[in-house]
Amino acid sequence: MIAVVTGSNGFIGSHLVEALLQQDYHIRCLDIQEARGRSAQDTRIEHYTVDCGDLDALRQTQVFTNADYVFHLAGVSKRVKLEEFRCGNVVTTGNVLQVLVEKNVRIKRFVYISTQAAAGPASSLDHPVTELSEPKPIENYGISKLEAEHVVRELAAQLPYTILRPGTVYGPRDVDFLAVFKQINRHMSVYPAYRTKYINIIFVTDLVNGMLQAARTPEAAGKTYFLCNDDPVMWQDIHRGIAGVQNKRVFELDIPQCVVDVIAKILGLHSKITGYSGMVNSEKIALSRPKFWVCSPERAKRDFGFAARVPLLQGLETTYRWYVENGWL
Repeated sequence: MIAVVTGSNGFIGSHLVEALLQQDYHIRCLDIQEARGRSAQDTRIEHYTVDCGDLDALRQTQVFTNADYVFHLAGVSKRVKLEEFRCGNVVTTGNVLQVLVEKNVRIKRFVYISTQAAAGPASSLDHPVTELSEPKPIENYGISKLEAEHVVRELAAQLPYTILRPGTVYGPRDVDFLAVFKQINRHMSVYPAYRTKYINIIFVTDLVNGMLQAARTPEAAGKTYFLCNDDPVMWQDIHRGIAGVQNKRVFELDIPQCVVDVIAKILGLHSKITGYSGMVNSEKIALSRPKFWVCSPERAKRDFGFAARVPLLQGLETTYRWYVENGWL
C-alpha cells in the first residue's frame, strides 16, 4: 500500500509516518521543506519537497501516482489574519484535491485532519459538541479549517474522504505543551484565566491509531469524526499532572481574564506591525477563552471502534521522558 502524508515533518505527521512504517506501508512524505538533521532513511520512504500552495508544482510532482491513501495534515496554526490562515489551510487543501481529481488518482481514502476549533466550544460540560452540532468557530484558525472541510466535502462525488477533528493533541515532539513543561520545571504554574476550564485531550499515538482506523473503515467514508479521550479534563489537572511526573513543587499563579484580554490586544497589535505570530498570540488566547472545549468521540467509537487508550498521567509521563531524553527539557 502507498500512503501519501502531507506535513510529515510536523508533530502529528512524524508519528503517523512511524505507524505506517510499522504496518509495512510505502510512504511518500510531502513537505514544504526538507526536515533538518534528517538521517539515512528507510527505503520505504520517499521525500517530496513541494509547497501545497503552489498548484503548478503539485501538478508536476509524481507524489500521488498510484497512491492508495492520502493523509492531509499540512497547514498553518500560527498566523493572525484570516487570509493568511486561508492561504495555509484552505488553498493548500483545495490544491491537493484538485490535483488528485485532475490525475484521476483512484485512492481508497482522503483523510483530512481538521480540528475541534472548526466546530467551536460547547455550551456546557453536559452538552459536548458532536458531529451534528452547528459549527461555530470563534477565531480565524478554526474558521479556515472549517472552510477547508467544506472544500473537501465539495469533492465528495469524486473522492472518498473522511474528516477528523482531534481534540487537544499532546505527546513526544509537541512544542506547545513543551512550554508548560518548561514553566513547571522552573517551579511555576501560570494559569492565564483557564485553571478550571475544560478540554478534551488526546495522546498522539491514540490519534494516529484513530486516523488509520478511519481510513480503512468503509463506513467512515464521507463522514466527520471527533477523536479525543472520553472524559474532559481541567487545565489544572494537566498542570498538576505535569508537576507530578517531574516531581516538582510549584507556585500556582492565576492571571485574571481582564489581564489576559489586554495581553491579547497587545500581542495582536504587535503581530500586525511585525508580521510575526509567536507561540502565544491573540488567536491562541481567543481559543483559551471559552469554558468548555469539550466534544464527543461516540460516533468514532461506534463506527470504527475508536478508543483512546492512553490515560492522562501515562501520556504526560511518556512525553516528559521523551523531552528529557532528547534534550528538550
